[in-house]
Amino acid sequence: MTHSDVETVKADSDHLRGGLFTELADGDTPFSGGSGTLLKFHGIYQQDDRDRRRELARAKQDLAYSCMVRCSVPGGILTSEQWFEIDRLADVVADGRLRLTTRQGVQYHFVHKGDLRQLVSSLNRGLVTTYAACGDVVRNVMVTSAPEQGRDLERLDRFARSLSDRFRPRSNAYWELWVDGERAVTGEEAETDDAEPIYGETYLPRKFKVGVAWPGDNSIDVYSNDVGLVLAPGRDGTPGAIVLAGGGLGRSHTDSTTFPRLAEPMAWVSDEDAGDVVEAIVKIFRDEGNREDRSHARLKYLVEEHGIAWLRDQVEARLGRRLDDPVAIPDWGGPRDHLGWHRQDDDRWYLGVPIPTGRLEDTEFVRRRSAVRDVLARHADQIRLTPHQDLLLCGIATADRDAVEAIFAEHGVPLARHLPLTVLSSMACPALPTCGQALGEAERILPELTDLLDGLLRDRGLDDVRIETRVTGCPNGCARPYVAELGIVGRTKTAYDIFVGGDAVGTRLASLLIESVPLTKL
Repeated sequence: MTHSDVETVKADSDHLRGGLFTELADGDTPFSGGSGTLLKFHGIYQQDDRDRRRELARAKQDLAYSCMVRCSVPGGILTSEQWFEIDRLADVVADGRLRLTTRQGVQYHFVHKGDLRQLVSSLNRGLVTTYAACGDVVRNVMVTSAPEQGRDLERLDRFARSLSDRFRPRSNAYWELWVDGERAVTGEEAETDDAEPIYGETYLPRKFKVGVAWPGDNSIDVYSNDVGLVLAPGRDGTPGAIVLAGGGLGRSHTDSTTFPRLAEPMAWVSDEDAGDVVEAIVKIFRDEGNREDRSHARLKYLVEEHGIAWLRDQVEARLGRRLDDPVAIPDWGGPRDHLGWHRQDDDRWYLGVPIPTGRLEDTEFVRRRSAVRDVLARHADQIRLTPHQDLLLCGIATADRDAVEAIFAEHGVPLARHLPLTVLSSMACPALPTCGQALGEAERILPELTDLLDGLLRDRGLDDVRIETRVTGCPNGCARPYVAELGIVGRTKTAYDIFVGGDAVGTRLASLLIESVPLTKL
């Protein structure tokens, strides 16, 4: 489907409805191309099992279609009740697994078309939405998730909720399709029409990513977002944030005019004005972004072409007032995974639990899903998902720490101190067999790669060296390889590009070192 086709589908969709009502009635026939495009706005991708594609094509049989469903979790923050419902549904309508994403969301894979309505409606009754988790809209808002002692968590959580609510599409199509018209998640009153005051009739040219970072902690890779907010007081001490704009990591192997780019400082805004400024930037992208070529339909190309001063002028013109110059960004800290035990307040702790490649499941010997569920039921009161595909179990009393560790041991789950640094500092996208964009493996080869790296470092007495390593199956960069110290990017099913030179705190782009390395020689 060409870019112009996508724009036509959006324009003719009756605000994201299209033919979805009719096509959902047939639980076995795959969605058509236009409906597949609209599904993304509802948090759903239609995919096929790439491991079986060739075999089925040879036999002239239909491809093995299923759906990936993504929960939008603002700031990665979930109550225990929300988590229990997410976890329960993995066995009911998915494959018994959950996948934590690099943008603090949760995904189900291998969901049958006929089970979509049950899954999405059940999630909404559990106060979890999939709306706008995908599609040409503002995606899940990322926020520094670790509830470290001394941080203003209420302020961080407020940013996550307010920005997410502000940019959620207004069309009633989602509730009509999946939850019979109930607006369960937000509690908002239903709109009287489907007008989209921010997005307009054709929504955005492509996706738009927003992140909010606590000063000194760049765990969300704030420079990789279209718009990033770094919380920092103004020159007079007023609470506010430095606005970064123009970041994005996607590129194409076949188009040298595409490239990753880091966001740069544009202005400083008060907390009160931050939402208006972000909305102005979103609308500028809506009106000025490239709608002819999806590979160039990102804010970063507008900023690269016109400059950050141009963007600021455009924002000021829309707001009708001048913006303050950005203040200096505070220095960023060290490792950003927040794994292990950390004090949350005087008598409570949070435990950062490593979830390699974000795959949360129960196997014969390692039962991560069960361990997390048991700890949350007995000793913790909240889960926070990290941008490194791990999770934080929060609100654990000092007296319960030993009991929590005993639960993980009982279920065979290693904690951070039991795993090598190469595992703790790496992540990968799902890639094959589910992602339609994947050119090569990522998640499934990561254990082999981390074992190799660990052996190389140990042989040289460097096993205490941490190397931020990211692997993706295609150049879109969902695991953010272009800001890693070591980025490995799929070029074909058997060859990868190697990038090096990003830094440990995500402030520097990596450079291409070697192109098209055979998988056997990685």
